[in-house]
Amino acid sequence: MVVSDLVDVKGVDLLCWNDLMEKAYGIKRKLLSRTDENLLSFLHSDPEGAFVAADDHAGIIGSSFSHVWGTTGWVGPLSVLPSHQSKGLGKELLKRSLLYLEDQGCIDIGLETMPENPINMGMYLRAGMNPEGLVVIMGKKVDLRELEEEPSGHVNIERLSESAAEGNITEDIRRISRSFRLGLDYSKEIAQTKEFDFGDTLIATSRENIVGFAVVHTAPRRINMPMTTVRVLALDPKSKDEFLEPLIISAELLAADAQSPEIHIAVPIACRRGMDILFSREYSVVQTFERMMWMGSSGMSGKHYNLCSWTG
Repeated sequence: MVVSDLVDVKGVDLLCWNDLMEKAYGIKRKLLSRTDENLLSFLHSDPEGAFVAADDHAGIIGSSFSHVWGTTGWVGPLSVLPSHQSKGLGKELLKRSLLYLEDQGCIDIGLETMPENPINMGMYLRAGMNPEGLVVIMGKKVDLRELEEEPSGHVNIERLSESAAEGNITEDIRRISRSFRLGLDYSKEIAQTKEFDFGDTLIATSRENIVGFAVVHTAPRRINMPMTTVRVLALDPKSKDEFLEPLIISAELLAADAQSPEIHIAVPIACRRGMDILFSREYSVVQTFERMMWMGSSGMSGKHYNLCSWTG
């Protein structure tokens, strides 16, 4: 894939997902296209892992993106034009992305898909991928009048864009990332967020030590679909879980400042404590994904807070 392909890739994505919404869920409300920045960031992140399928007459008819987070890699979004589905194109695009991630040295490789979609589940199972567990997307409306003040006490939350330590936290981010899975590295996601002005990263410190962070996207993925998404929320396993709620509160305040009407946070279903905290803050389940693994570990655990979603 090259930059000039993105106009056609955007069109294929839009037709593919609207077709899916109507056929699988009976929803005829049309989605709007992804933003240019959304697709460009995917391509910029791993340009050699972005692929297109092309037809001599129809032009680009499918695409897939690959994402490398250190030694963890995932695929998405993957789209095929409805008129060219069920011809093996999706499987071939998936294969190209999986092999790219393996070539990059990833030892944990997978993706997430909607478990209620038998076509997608069938394709991934036939490709040799295994379901490892649900990731629950929890969301709530953002109402500035109901939000709490900034967290206080011995927990300090800073926005990276306003922090004096902005250029010195990469190793701490990598340290916390590696505590979940050897080689995992979320620093790339933080750099992308800053480069494309998607939002901000929240840094939690206690006694001058970084104990956690949250990558918060306030920019929408699709045109006219304003929503704040917490891309990653991670706490050092050596720290106390009391730092989780202050990060969530700060993410909600960031969403309110951006005038987002809603905020979403992904939680592996194994992380029951994280789900309970979100339920107590009036979040509800808005969507579920099944994490499918091609090789390695899914990284989902009930013993630590590594909240993220492998979806584009």
